Amino acid sequence: MKSTSPVNQAEQSALRTVKDLVQREAKTLSPDTSVQEACDQLRSEKITSSPVTDQDGQLIGTVSESELHRKVGGFGHDPKIELTRTELNQETVYCFEDEALAEAERLMHLNNLRQLPVLTGEKQMVGIVTLEDIAREQKAMIQSKNLLAE
Repeated sequence: MKSTSPVNQAEQSALRTVKDLVQREAKTLSPDTSVQEACDQLRSEKITSSPVTDQDGQLIGTVSESELHRKVGGFGHDPKIELTRTELNQETVYCFEDEALAEAERLMHLNNLRQLPVLTGEKQMVGIVTLEDIAREQKAMIQSKNLLAE
């Protein structure tokens, strides 16, 4: 992004959108995945939570490994049979791909999250944006600003 006048980091971050950083290879789970399989996938991907999407790619919730263990680890639950759909959090915090990075960062801090699902205007899941992505972008902006100042 070219600019003829110096722009501070907060203004620059507000100008960039989530679409600029979204990781399009986000892993999702099906609501028909068994809890055991979901936990295995989360562990193998080295992630603690995952969006759950329907067959049309629409976000329907999220699951976390700790929640799955806590809810299904008790008496009467078989993680090999019980489906992810029964344990998903339907009050998922997400952002839209055309939102400012600053807004995505605000949502993550406000909700104590490290990542957000990213949706299109039609609520189709397109990827994930993480605090690490935003921090890396801010670092690059600072470095770029320092190079321009030299």
